Amino acid sequence: MHTRRKDNLARDLLGFFAYFNLSLLMVFGASFSAFAGVWDEGDIEAGQALFNANCASCHKVTNEVLAAPGLGGIADRWGASDELLVKWIQNPQAAAESGDGYIKSLVDRYVPTYGWMTAQAVSEDDIKNIMAYVQNPPDVAPVADAGTDCITVDELPVEEASNDSGVWFVLLLVMFLIIAMAAAGVNRSLTNASRERDGEDLLPDLPYGQRLTSWLWENRVAVSLVGVFFIAYGAVLGYQGLMRVGVVEGYKPSQPIKFIHSVHVCENEVDCKYCHHSAYESKHAGIPSTNVCMNCHKAVKKGRRYGETEIAKIYDAIGFDPLSGTYVDGQGANGYTSPQDTYNGEPIKWNKVHNLPDHVFFSHQQHVVVGGLQCQNCHGDVETYTVGRVANVDDINLLVDKYPGLIELSKPTLTMGWCIECHNKAEIDLASNGYYEEMHARLKDHLRGNEELRKYMEDDKITVKELGGWECAKCHY
Repeated sequence: MHTRRKDNLARDLLGFFAYFNLSLLMVFGASFSAFAGVWDEGDIEAGQALFNANCASCHKVTNEVLAAPGLGGIADRWGASDELLVKWIQNPQAAAESGDGYIKSLVDRYVPTYGWMTAQAVSEDDIKNIMAYVQNPPDVAPVADAGTDCITVDELPVEEASNDSGVWFVLLLVMFLIIAMAAAGVNRSLTNASRERDGEDLLPDLPYGQRLTSWLWENRVAVSLVGVFFIAYGAVLGYQGLMRVGVVEGYKPSQPIKFIHSVHVCENEVDCKYCHHSAYESKHAGIPSTNVCMNCHKAVKKGRRYGETEIAKIYDAIGFDPLSGTYVDGQGANGYTSPQDTYNGEPIKWNKVHNLPDHVFFSHQQHVVVGGLQCQNCHGDVETYTVGRVANVDDINLLVDKYPGLIELSKPTLTMGWCIECHNKAEIDLASNGYYEEMHARLKDHLRGNEELRKYMEDDKITVKELGGWECAKCHY
């Protein structure tokens, strides 16, 4: 009897410990699975896009220092848990409050030089993808200078296009008039000599104006034809001039800081939307605030082309002391880790480049997020620019092979014809995002919608125009 009770008790204890161990395994296994794959389960291609958008402005995938230490070999160097790595990326200061010794060593080593890393709005899956890319970057041949393969179009020698046709036309016209007047004088002299020989009266000595009027009347048919030609030619020139009203291709205003797009976009591979981040969620792409500049320029205090001169203008605007690496207040005292409200710096007054009329509605979010357009489709090859400018449509069309998906257009940039031509050519993938999926569902669920959908698909494509892209109120208030 006692033996049976002991066996039952032992069996119950074994069952309890088995259940307890299984519970622990489930709890900690789930926790482990959430973080253990941070180094080897990510999507490299997605990680590259995330890295370029969120990290490339400060970090390189090699050991090279940019605005912050390089990330080459981070998997071997990281001395804390994977969970802390995620927290360190998402909120560095919160990770530092954990008291972890390795995190503290990072703070002591890097924060005095580079400042605190900005908290990154990325998920755990995003971080896995980024780390997969960092560990498997594309093979890049070493170059002596970061800017070797980057072209800055404003610094290339340009052969000015000759536009002397108008000058030559005026010169030829003057020469023709001189020859005509000389020929008329010779003809008059010969006529008078002939009349004098024949005993006839000489031609009256009339002023040149009367002579010209008389000649025009005598040759009125030829003069009328020439006059019609010049009137038509003038009308064409006038029409062409009127059609250029409001066309601002090539507009390139000066800026208060000599910002070079090619250095940032090409040489340092900063994604356009890192600085112009509101393009994802707003009508406007936005002018980046000085805080965005400081994410890199806390560490990058000297440029290769202009030295400290241009970067110092950023510091003056936000109140940053490059010697101490801290911010100053309104009294000039430094030591602050963030910009101070009491500092009264003069803001950087950037000059807007792309100006649309007040009656025009344009949303960057609609075109970038929903339409999936690349920046180059409207702004040209920005990675070759110094200051921003309004790109020429012919220059944009040259990029079709360089940027797959670019739409080749013919109308001048930023004109109404340019917009509606794009809406007429831009093809839509109804399964590309929720916005178009909703439109597709509405078309399928209604009889009239089905008829319209079949009509749209007659040429095996659906364009923005067919979904209302030419409807006036879409773009005009």
